Amino acid sequence: FADDIRDFQIEGISIGDSTLDFFSEEEIKNNLQLQYYPNIKDKKFILAEFYKFPFFQTYDSLQIIFKTNDKKYEIYGIFGLMFYEKNINDCYKKMDEIAEELSESFINAERNDFQFKKHRADKSGKSTYSGIGFFLKPGIASIHCYDWSKDMSYTDNLRINLKTQELNNWIGVNRN
Repeated sequence: FADDIRDFQIEGISIGDSTLDFFSEEEIKNNLQLQYYPNIKDKKFILAEFYKFPFFQTYDSLQIIFKTNDKKYEIYGIFGLMFYEKNINDCYKKMDEIAEELSESFINAERNDFQFKKHRADKSGKSTYSGIGFFLKPGIASIHCYDWSKDMSYTDNLRINLKTQELNNWIGVNRN
């Protein structure tokens, strides 16, 4: 059982770890996504995205968030992504499986489920996301399925998010 977000791992990586324990500084710098939060003026945090690294066993991509000027690259958020190019229903099935596992691990967490919210990145309103969040101390674990419109240049995906409360507050305060 794990009621602390730092006890959960994605590809062996946990909140509070140094990104340098898994990637070289050159790999980190080469994979920075400077425009990931384009509407946020406060650049307290920055994201690096890593695709299909050899040690990944489950996920196609990892997104790791750390403070912009932190030379240790301490992890405040880690997101594991699985891509679903053919059948979004497979994503929903996987989301339910993972939610069941997390419910068993996070027995004291408050759970919040939602379905088919319109994604603000798609101005047409055709892209949706559904998810399940677990509110823990000191952070949040959540699973989402993103069903992107054919007009968008994104691949449907399942995303598992682990975020500290500090990171979650920063995203929430800076969201338009």
